[in-house]
Amino acid sequence: MLDLARYQPVSAMPAITRDLSIAVSEGADEEILGDRVREALGAEASCVEEVRVLSATAWQQLPAAAIRRLGAAPGQKNVLVRVVLRDLDQTITSGAANVLRDRIYRALHQGTEHQWAGPQ
Repeated sequence: MLDLARYQPVSAMPAITRDLSIAVSEGADEEILGDRVREALGAEASCVEEVRVLSATAWQQLPAAAIRRLGAAPGQKNVLVRVVLRDLDQTITSGAANVLRDRIYRALHQGTEHQWAGPQ
């Protein structure tokens, strides 16, 4: 024991990662995005191991193609978010991960254009 952190169960199941490129308000940070992810998934939020912002680019620094792809607007930024999913009891399939990814994407993305992993 090297710290006094409370015990958390560890899963032997493999992790599955999804990266999302989203448009969010300038003030959105990892804490706000993580809260939105937990709210969006409700009871299934326990399978979210990590929500991390890999990069952020202000609207005015984005290429025109990226602005169109995201449907981004002034006052927003493009954020690349990595979500790591891992269930304690079972393997998360790619299809199930895509369903969770789309729920997370719906909760986070504030642009007018959407890119879904599965059928909508």
